[in-house]
Formats: sequence, C-alpha cells, structure tokens
Amino acid sequence: MTRPSEASVVPIRLTLDGRTGVTLWATPWIEDGEEWQAFLGVGQHVLVFGTPAEMAEHLRSGEEHDLTDHPRWKDLVALTPAELEPDEDYVFDLDGAYDLAASDPDPYTVSELSDLVDLIQRVAEVCDDGTLLRLVEETPEFAMLLSDDASFAGTDGDDRWTEVGAVVERSWEPMLERFSRLVEWRGSTVSADSLTDEEDGEDGGATAVVADDEPTPEPAAAPPGTLVVGEVGDVEEVPDDPTEGGRYTVWEVAGILPLSITLPSGTGYTLRTYNGDDDDPVFLGTDLTLELFRTAEGLADYCAGDEEHDLSEMVTWPDIPAR
Repeated sequence: MTRPSEASVVPIRLTLDGRTGVTLWATPWIEDGEEWQAFLGVGQHVLVFGTPAEMAEHLRSGEEHDLTDHPRWKDLVALTPAELEPDEDYVFDLDGAYDLAASDPDPYTVSELSDLVDLIQRVAEVCDDGTLLRLVEETPEFAMLLSDDASFAGTDGDDRWTEVGAVVERSWEPMLERFSRLVEWRGSTVSADSLTDEEDGEDGGATAVVADDEPTPEPAAAPPGTLVVGEVGDVEEVPDDPTEGGRYTVWEVAGILPLSITLPSGTGYTLRTYNGDDDDPVFLGTDLTLELFRTAEGLADYCAGDEEHDLSEMVTWPDIPAR
C-alpha cells in the first residue's frame, strides 16, 4: 500500500468477447486513513478505449471521470499514447480463461488465471457490484485462486486444479456476462485477433468479429396465476439451489431471486434483491407494497409488462422479463 504521493496508475489491456481495449487502473493507496482504488470510469462503469491514442485524447478532453481526483492526475494528462501502451504484465485476456484452466497447473498458468479472477474482483469492488463480488468470493474455487497459500502441486493439487477447471467451464461465461455490464467501450472496435505480439494495440482501425454468447438456460414455465393478498408468513427462496448444481442461472447473474411466501390464504411468489452498501432487501413492489402472485407464470406475466416498480430501475432488470 502506498501514500498519495506514491500512488501509481498503470495502463491495462482487457480482452472480452473477442474485443480488446485499454483503460487505467489506479492501484490501491492510503489517503486520510482510508484505502482507495479506482479505474478510469464513470459511476459504475469502467471506460475501455480501442487504442491508447483514443484514451490519451479522452484524458485531455476535460470530461469528468473517477480519476480526476487522483493524486497523480496532472501526470496522467501529460502521458503520450506510447506511454499509455500497457506492459505485457498488465494484459488481461478474459476470453483465455478456458485455455488456462485446461492447461497444466504450472506457476505461470496458475498466476495468469488468478490475475483474471483478481481483476474481476477489483472491478466488482470499485463498481460496487455486490452480486458479482459474491460470485467471485463465494465460489470456493475462485476464492482459492485468490488465496496466497493455494497450492496445486502433487496429487491433491491436481485434484484441486480439476475442480477449478470444472468451475471455469460452467461458471466463467455467466460471470463475464455480469462483468461486461460494468464495461463501457469507447472509440474504435478492435478485434483481439487483429493484434500481434510485435504490434500490440496499434491496429486501432480493425473491426472485431464477436460470436454471440450461448443463451442462458431458462427455467420451465408455470401455470397461469392470480394475485395473493394477506399477511406475510414464512419466506423461502425458490429454488433451493439457484445455481442449478453449480451453473449460475439468469436469476443468480442478475442478482434478483424468486421467493415463495406462505400466507394464511396460501403460498405466493415474488422477487427479492439486495441493494446499497448495507445490502438492504428490496422486493418486487411499489411504495412498500409487496406484489405477490399465486403462481410463477402469474409473476412472469407481470414482469413482462410495463408496470413501474422498485426493481424496474435496476441495471439488471431487463434480464428478468427477457427470461
């Protein structure tokens, strides 16, 4: 950890969904007794530019962003595009996690995959995305990669690495779907395939060809339903295992989960999420009124409509009606 006068900002390169670009990462520093960390971004989004030249132009534009209050901000404005080209140690190929997980767990491979998970965790922290942060920290295999004492040597280590590979295979794509919502691409579209080792980042006019992601499996439909009224009784999350045995569903990725609520008049269905620094619960409803439906399809029909409610302003809400 460093003091404000020693705080550093490093250019980094991200590759995501076949597209590549550059941004800035302000590594952790201590100021007024608090730890700070930031990326070049605005609000809950990290800005990623197609080329270092485009990022340099943005830095000099005077547009407000999260680094304008950084102790080294004046130095950043003076950097040239060549100086904003990331070193190879700060290149994060998020699309390459599958190949890493399928390789032997040598120190280089383990370190590369650990760095990718660490980056996702840091972006989740800076962008205050509690759902993405939980996806990283509450998945034992990802948490193990972030641990300083994780070992993948010997027979036991091979078994642990196999577990890591299985989790990457089933959970990496939905995690990147969540991560991608925190990235705002700016400038030209640069395909990762257009870059070579010798001229990394210089083909700013290239066009990316990105394959469509496979659709997330959808829950089965339920019979039509009606609205339920009455006092709230027992509350139970539905389904018991929202990850469907380890594969994250659209509910888990969106951070909005269905609930069943038992009332004197019967059992109904609604939605719940958590919001804010204190993870306060927010239910489907308006002005402290809870919307409760007799069946899952009645809930789904309501979600597909145009009604305004407390969950409709969430950035992940469009995923729910689309399911």
